[in-house]
Amino acid sequence: MSTSSSGRSRAASRHFRELDASAGGLAALERFYRERYVAEFPDPDERESLDNMRRYLALKAQGWYGSNNYHIVVAELDGEAVGGVVFDYLAMPRAGVIEFLFVASNRRESGIGRALLDEAIRLLRRDARRHGARLAAVVAEMNDPFRRPAAPDNMDPFRRAAIWGRWGFGVLEFPYVQPALSAGQQPVDCLLLIMRPFGRVPRSGFRSQWVGLVVAEYLRWAMRIEEPAADRDFLAMSDALASRPRVALVPLGRYAGQDRTDGLEIDVVSSPDRPPDGIATAAAIARAAIPVPGRVAAPQDFAAAFAVGESGAAHYHLWLLRASADAPAEGMASFFTLPTAGFGGYLVLAGSLRGRGLLRRVVARIEARMRQDGTSAEGWFIECGAEAVAVFRHIGFVDVPCDYRPPAVGEESPGGAPERLHLLFKPFGMRRTPGRLERDFVCRALREILCSVYAVGNAAAASCYRRVLRTLADGDRHRGRR
Repeated sequence: MSTSSSGRSRAASRHFRELDASAGGLAALERFYRERYVAEFPDPDERESLDNMRRYLALKAQGWYGSNNYHIVVAELDGEAVGGVVFDYLAMPRAGVIEFLFVASNRRESGIGRALLDEAIRLLRRDARRHGARLAAVVAEMNDPFRRPAAPDNMDPFRRAAIWGRWGFGVLEFPYVQPALSAGQQPVDCLLLIMRPFGRVPRSGFRSQWVGLVVAEYLRWAMRIEEPAADRDFLAMSDALASRPRVALVPLGRYAGQDRTDGLEIDVVSSPDRPPDGIATAAAIARAAIPVPGRVAAPQDFAAAFAVGESGAAHYHLWLLRASADAPAEGMASFFTLPTAGFGGYLVLAGSLRGRGLLRRVVARIEARMRQDGTSAEGWFIECGAEAVAVFRHIGFVDVPCDYRPPAVGEESPGGAPERLHLLFKPFGMRRTPGRLERDFVCRALREILCSVYAVGNAAAASCYRRVLRTLADGDRHRGRR
């Protein structure tokens, strides 16, 4: 029996019940499934059927799992099922798999979820010891907070990421897809594969071959896909893993833009006057880092961007970046969340912020902010000169192949032909190889950018837009939307 920080009376009335294939166990499973499980898994493509769960318990009783194992554990409080966890032990990689773990919404924040995880780990370690092994890790699927699921989530995904991050889980950095669980279901590509290792975490990451073994055994024993090597989605994951020797494990908080211990402080400039020198400081940092006429907006242009945000046409954000709370501002970020996509106007890391590997972390925080703005955006565009394009490609941005020449800005705008810049795009979240970027999507986003960011009255008639429309490549474009 687990204890709870909420008091002895609750600890005394709470217990875990592992279900089996007996008549009583199957009756408890049916109640649990109908009263709790279905409500917590609104996406039918992620949901296991009750008949399958009954069959798996029967197979376990018959010894079908061999050196592997299958468990269903229900948390009961005063006789009521308030949560549950289904998990498997995979003998070959010595790993546990959490198929699902949840707590009823009215019982969250009570320690039950962590206690369920601890109980699962206890049983998984027992499984490993029975075969003379030590549990190496526990993995689980999680909705990627940066991707929009097909069905509404039952919990804010950033909140979920924060909870599992506190429990010691990180993101295995490769494109994970849950294959279809049956002929009537579809693959799910908005998931992460997260992991909590037991033992030393190699700085270079985990061997791709071992990660591939975990995924293959996960499909075989937890998803009951008898031949993973014949599954199209598994083959795509295998190809992605084969392209790299190691897979990084990124802390969940850092991945989700929630890391507050990384030596980076963000001051939000909340209006043109708060703080009083916020816009002037941000503009000065941008001008010092980008000393090219026509590229950096004037302070009054930054102020005008707040008016765009207040109008409801877009969400606008201006940040000052510091190494610590009492350090001077040495970086800045200015960005918009538009209805179709986000747009990064400026992102500068200078002085002591430069060369510290902070770019990915700032990008994660920007994308988290864009995602939480609640538009339909699933990625964002940036524009940059040739001197910076390699840096942004390295973190997952891809070129939009076109002749892109935005309007010049600032108080020292040059005359003559507009400067040609790179237009780049990145889907929110993990660096993935994007598919084809739809022409209509790019054009719609560009019209919004010209209207809201550059204050162009008739975007469709602007020379920048017409040039992109004329030169946007058909054969080589990348797709950023699912």
